[in-house]
Amino acid sequence: MKLTLVIGLGTCLAAPVAASARQDASQDVQELLVTLKSEKVPERAAAARILGEMGKAAEEAVPGLQDALVDADKEVRRSAARSLSDIGRPSRPAVGALGKALKDSDPQVRQAAAYALGRIGDPAGKPFLEAAKKDTNENVKRAAKDALKALKKQG
Repeated sequence: MKLTLVIGLGTCLAAPVAASARQDASQDVQELLVTLKSEKVPERAAAARILGEMGKAAEEAVPGLQDALVDADKEVRRSAARSLSDIGRPSRPAVGALGKALKDSDPQVRQAAAYALGRIGDPAGKPFLEAAKKDTNENVKRAAKDALKALKKQG
C-alpha cells in the first residue's frame, strides 16, 4: 500500500493511497524508516505506529524501531516498543534493546517493552522481565508478569 503522511494540528496520520503487492510494502517500510529519523516528533511517532500496523510485513524495520527505543521523545519510544510487539517473532533481534527499555524513565515505555517481550516470545527476554516484576509502577509489574506467563505458554 502506498502511504502518504498527512500532517496537521500537531498530528501525523497515514492515508492509504492504493492497494499494493509485497514490493510496495517494502518500499513503504523504507519510506517510513526515513520518516522515523525526521526532525519532527509527530512524524517520527506516526512512522513508528504505522510500521506496527503493518505487522510482519514491516519485519525489515526491526533495526530502525530498535534504534527508536532510545529516541529523545517518549511517544516515539513507546510507539517503537508497541510496533516491535505487533511485528512479533521477527522482532527477536530487538530483545536486548527492549530489555534496556524496561529501565526507561517513562513507565508507559517500560510497560510497552514488557508487553513486547511477551509477544515476541524469545526466552532471552525472561531475565529482563524477572527484573521488571520489581518495578515501582504497578502497570509495569503487571505487564512483566503477564509477559512471563506468555513466555511460559510459548515455551
